[in-house]
Amino acid sequence: MFEIGNDELRVMNCLVHAEELASVITETGLPEKVVIDIVRHLVHYRYVKPVNESGRELGMFEVDKIRKVMFLLSAKGYKELEKT
Repeated sequence: MFEIGNDELRVMNCLVHAEELASVITETGLPEKVVIDIVRHLVHYRYVKPVNESGRELGMFEVDKIRKVMFLLSAKGYKELEKT
């Protein structure tokens, strides 16, 4: 079971609108590697989803190019934010 902590909530709060990781790193103040790890876990557990510039969900993305992918909260992610 994946536990949502304070850092995960900070990242999720940044992804209410589609954002690239550079924006999330700047807004949260967390190290880049930490943000990437959190986003990868949030995608795996379907709290966030990768999207393209027009907001359409991407089925898959290359992890090596994760910095250029935009992410957006999923319905599950919104529900988790509403709990706090």
